[in-house]
Amino acid sequence: MKRMESKKSHSWWWNSHIRPKNSKWLQDNLEEMDQKVRLMLKLIEEDADSFARRAEIYYQKRPELINLVEEFYRMYRALAERYDLVTGELRKSIPSELHSQESGISDVGSEPPSSLPSPDRKPSRPESGARFLGSGRSGSDLNKGDYSSTSDSESNSDDSSGNNYSGTQSNDEEHELHQRITELETELSDVKERLEMQQKEISEGSFVKSANGNSEALSQVVAYEEDLRIAKDKIQLFEEENSRLLIELQKYKALKDAEVEQNQVRELQESTDGSKADVFDPVNKIQTLKEELKITQEKLHESEKEVGSLRDELESNGSSTPHFQDQLKSAQKEISIWILKLENEKSEVSKLQDRIESYKSNLADRDLEIRGLNEAISNASKSLSEDNKQLQSDLNIMSKERSYLENTLKELDLRCQSLEENVRQTEAGKAEMEVILGAQIEQLKVEISKKKDHIEELNKILDASRLSDNVLRSEKDSLDAKISTLSAEIGLKDDQIDQMKNHLHKLHMEHVELIVAAEGAHKIAEKLRTRVKELETDVERKEEVILEGAEEKREAIRQLCLSIEHYRNGYHWLRQAVISLKQVPVMAS
Repeated sequence: MKRMESKKSHSWWWNSHIRPKNSKWLQDNLEEMDQKVRLMLKLIEEDADSFARRAEIYYQKRPELINLVEEFYRMYRALAERYDLVTGELRKSIPSELHSQESGISDVGSEPPSSLPSPDRKPSRPESGARFLGSGRSGSDLNKGDYSSTSDSESNSDDSSGNNYSGTQSNDEEHELHQRITELETELSDVKERLEMQQKEISEGSFVKSANGNSEALSQVVAYEEDLRIAKDKIQLFEEENSRLLIELQKYKALKDAEVEQNQVRELQESTDGSKADVFDPVNKIQTLKEELKITQEKLHESEKEVGSLRDELESNGSSTPHFQDQLKSAQKEISIWILKLENEKSEVSKLQDRIESYKSNLADRDLEIRGLNEAISNASKSLSEDNKQLQSDLNIMSKERSYLENTLKELDLRCQSLEENVRQTEAGKAEMEVILGAQIEQLKVEISKKKDHIEELNKILDASRLSDNVLRSEKDSLDAKISTLSAEIGLKDDQIDQMKNHLHKLHMEHVELIVAAEGAHKIAEKLRTRVKELETDVERKEEVILEGAEEKREAIRQLCLSIEHYRNGYHWLRQAVISLKQVPVMAS
């Protein structure tokens, strides 16, 4: 703020600049413009401070906006000084007999109007229109009254002078000037009505009705900008027309003075020619000279009367000319006020465009975050698929081992049956049978030890699968934490969007776009949630499969233990049988 306070002094223009002194209205208007420019820059800086935490892109647009305001101020000062220079030259070019009358009226016209708005209070539209068109009458009525009074004074002067042609020509020219001024006033009133309608629509926010009206709102904004540009062009044309009318008024006054002088010279030449002809005629008498002298004196009196009527006519024209100048001054003042308002509207539009860009950048950041989440989820799904493949391969290996164990159990059953048949069939080969049985017992012990080792390996694999299950659960917890943080961030973004809704009530177009973007983000978040739920169900299903595999492993181990216990009991029975068979021959001997 301290940096901007140093900028507000505007050392780039008015510290070393000569202020115009020849118009009190112009000086007051320029002072008011200075105050409004300072207020505008102050508002821009305050808005920048409030939005700096939300969009860093606004800082890139601030210097451009400040430069535009400074250029606008330079243009306004140049226009005001140009107008002051033109009015000064116009005062110098007015004839000396009209200058005294105009000076008395220009002092009144240079005073600022009583309804001139202060810097802290904006003028209403009807007051500005009434101030431009006059008090109590419209512009057309005023022009008609001026035209009728001027035409009456001209008709009286024409009757007294007898110069019908010159009076008709001046009457037509003045009538054209009044018509042109009336047309310009109607055009200016149309422009003011358009600007008023535009301001009402922007203030009430009636150009955006629903989320489906984005294209209509954009087209209306473009149309408003086009109307502003057309209004600015019309105001410029109006200024050019005013300058042209001033030049035509000067020409008209010069022509009136020239016509009066030509009429006087023509009458004097005629009177001198008649007197010369009478003097050079020696036959004429002195009485005729006296009569001619009387006639000449009468003509001189008539010419003096004609000169007086012409002066009255010029005075009437001079009294209407300051009125036109007052109207031009008031129109110029209105034009400057509307130019200021147009520039304010443009600055507001640029601010809103900056805010749109900031919202677009926020949406782009959200898209990047969503893409990052999609990538993280895809990576997690890839890792889960790889773990699933590993578990599937482990399950295949375990199923193969199970089939192998079942085959070995079947072989052991067959061997046991064959052993039982051999014991029943042959009693003679007991020693050989003992050797065979001992070998088989040793083989069974080796196989049992192998089975124990294999069971330990299966337990290790089961522990590893449990560890992988824990890893999957930790990854699932991390994904849940990420999803919760993302949902919290989405909630924060939704809160920011709600705050922006209240702040951007006048421009619902950006609000609708932001809502659409937020709905898209919500949809994506819902998709992510559904995807996480699917992953959770998939993990639960895999956990169930793992638990079923573990249960099957435990069942197989239990079956193996039962078979081993069965074989152990059979072994003890065979051993007891062999011992009893050995004891029978001993007792017989």
